[in-house]
Amino acid sequence: MDAVLAPWTSNVSPGAISPDGTRYLITERVAMPSLADMARPHVNLGGLQIDTTAERERALTTRSAKGLRIFTIKTQQEVRVVIPDGAKVSDPTWSPDGSMIAFFLHTPDATHLCVADPATGKYRLATKRAARPTLDVRYDWVGSKLVAVLSPDDKSKAPPAPLVATTPRVQVSDQQTHKIVTYPSLLSSPSDQALLEYYGTGQLAVVDPAKGSVVNIGKPTMISAVRPSAGGDSFRVTTMEKPFSYFVPTGMFGHRETIWDLEGKALAELDKTALNLGHVDPTPTAPTAGRGRFGGGTAGSVGGAPTPPNNQKRDIEWRPDAVGLSFVQLAPIDSANPTAKRKDRVMLWVAPFRTEDQKVVFESDDPITNVSYSDGAKILFLNTTVDGRARLSALRLPDGKPITLTESRGPATGQGGGAGGGGRGGQRGGGGDTGQLITRVGATGLPVVVTTKSIDGAYLSGETAPRDPAQEGPKPWLDRVDLLTGKRERLFEGKSDVYEVPTLLDAEAKGILVSRQSAHQVADTYAVDLSTKGEQVLTHNRDFSPDLTQAHREKLTVTRADGAHFQVTVTFPVNGSSKLPALFWFYPAEFESQDAYDRTKRTFNKNLFPTVTASNRQIFARAGYLVVEPDCPIIGPAGRMNDTYVSQLRNNLSAVIDELDRRGWIDRQKLAISGHSYGAFSTANAMIATPFFKAGIAGDGNYNRSLTPFGFQNEARQIWEGRDTYLAMSPILYVEQITGALLMYHGMEDQNVGTDPINSERMYDALTALGKPAALTMYPYEDHGQIAQETVLDQWARWVAWLDKWVKNPPAPAVSPTRADPAGGNGGL
Repeated sequence: MDAVLAPWTSNVSPGAISPDGTRYLITERVAMPSLADMARPHVNLGGLQIDTTAERERALTTRSAKGLRIFTIKTQQEVRVVIPDGAKVSDPTWSPDGSMIAFFLHTPDATHLCVADPATGKYRLATKRAARPTLDVRYDWVGSKLVAVLSPDDKSKAPPAPLVATTPRVQVSDQQTHKIVTYPSLLSSPSDQALLEYYGTGQLAVVDPAKGSVVNIGKPTMISAVRPSAGGDSFRVTTMEKPFSYFVPTGMFGHRETIWDLEGKALAELDKTALNLGHVDPTPTAPTAGRGRFGGGTAGSVGGAPTPPNNQKRDIEWRPDAVGLSFVQLAPIDSANPTAKRKDRVMLWVAPFRTEDQKVVFESDDPITNVSYSDGAKILFLNTTVDGRARLSALRLPDGKPITLTESRGPATGQGGGAGGGGRGGQRGGGGDTGQLITRVGATGLPVVVTTKSIDGAYLSGETAPRDPAQEGPKPWLDRVDLLTGKRERLFEGKSDVYEVPTLLDAEAKGILVSRQSAHQVADTYAVDLSTKGEQVLTHNRDFSPDLTQAHREKLTVTRADGAHFQVTVTFPVNGSSKLPALFWFYPAEFESQDAYDRTKRTFNKNLFPTVTASNRQIFARAGYLVVEPDCPIIGPAGRMNDTYVSQLRNNLSAVIDELDRRGWIDRQKLAISGHSYGAFSTANAMIATPFFKAGIAGDGNYNRSLTPFGFQNEARQIWEGRDTYLAMSPILYVEQITGALLMYHGMEDQNVGTDPINSERMYDALTALGKPAALTMYPYEDHGQIAQETVLDQWARWVAWLDKWVKNPPAPAVSPTRADPAGGNGGL
């Protein structure tokens, strides 16, 4: 229990940094919500989970932080934002000028947009109108104002479900083939449709927190994403479109993205996608206005070349100089020479966003992956692909020539993406030796590339991968690059024996924050002066379970009978090293070749601190078990790896057990196996296909592949195309062969595709029908993976008791009653 409840969330990881680089935010995270939070009234509507009392996304109720603090780096003083008892906070951000902090305040009844004074921590409501973060769960700063989706003014209430059904549930085939999967919680009635429309409808509004005033933009509608322009006079708005469907989740409903003016008038259409019923595979569309929380950043790492269809607009973003919209598009086909290579163009589109309001900013002979801008759009940064290599260039607008800043050594990987910290500005590692641009929130509230005050330098971050990950760790670095010459200067590089990640504090790179950790040192943050190399520790994080984090571990390479090899991590209990009871915890994965598996090991980081949180099965070491975590590769031809799933599963586990037994670490008669989701499915298969395990623990699994007939995991064939494989991989069909005691658990509201709770219920029925030792615990309010504190503690109590009973102290095997004395008599058991 101490290990499960260890307060790891009290350790500090600096959050958003203030625009002037002098402060950062600390969110006081909650490790596990309470069962009361999970039990709050909610609905599951085609993939959307809504807290119906507060009218917000359910995750904002169950996963938001319990508090917010502002930390001043120089003085190391903290200011707490005092919120009401029972309230939570999420999504704190600085205003562009650093004078305010905005955040969502979640009370039991509503969500409000608030602002706080960073000097005092005192907060106030930005507006008395409640927000409605259901489809769109973000807000944006535009100067000193906020743009968000609020509850409509009409004060309407959610439509009640009818006491008597008004219609049967009707499904009619349209005689077309549909590429679908077994989606959970689809809409199933007109009442569900009415609820979706009610909770999904919100009012786009501009809020002035200084005055508490609200300006409505247009009429209430089902807004799923908003991205305001830098000037706050135009908005990219994505709306969910009717018709709805009982056949697919809301993510496949139709949507339309348009540009609105301040009156809510649609000036231009950027994207329109019809309801996808699975007739064809979904095709990529133009980027939307930041779907999901905080969308994506604008500054990209050097990545692969796009394959733009026709004249589609790509990489659509507002320009940070407030002059209009930036996008990338292929030049029109030359009618005089239709086979000529078309240039790729960076375009500017200005209000009122007619076709004739578009103009060319820059043309490239090479495909453009994405673009980004400096503050004020004085510098344009281009990611292109040149002869298969990824190149990052910069040019001064309006007429500058591109200067190459970085170029990859090998082919473009296609791993381009924002370095903008999720659309709010920020920085991430990655990008290898080429790196990626560091961004922050600019003066107008949009993410921009950080440049020096003279605008002649920018910053790149990345990490150098080790030649042998087992011997040394990756080394993150920070470079300043000259925008006039392309010359780079290394400002910081981490060591190979610790993992040190730099974060830029100011545009002149006078100081940085460094997060430092190792396999033996919990991550702490240091303020580093780059000129003097002096440093000051800012956090004082703790190792709450040193017996587990610093437990003796071995990483082995095991070779199975067919010559395939894979890695196994073994964690030893304190005061134990030989002939131990062992718990295997695993999750098989499919690969086309040995090399494909080996490539996944190249990202191993030996210097990460091994935090052991509540869901980590290494806690079993405290109960005296050797914890064995084997990779379990299923290797085979593309599309047919699973044809030998069962035999490879058996051979993998057999090879691991033989190796551990050879080393004298395990008692072969006291082994258990465990897994979650696909690992649970594989746990049941392992207990049927092998005689090795006395007990198993399987969570949120699938045990009957006929319940996922359209494909599962990485199996793309439908059941009619791979019938024998589906049947061979369905443990419920072979449950009479199971040789151990199986404990199953399942969230009663599992929303994962393919693991409907009926799987565990029917598997338990089968086990009991055959007299097999089994148990099933169904957890109320829980999804695919249990998170409530009461649930998690209950699980650990049951898991430990189950293994103690069936592995450490197994009962004597039962003997069938003798037929010699059917009445009982002298017969025995």
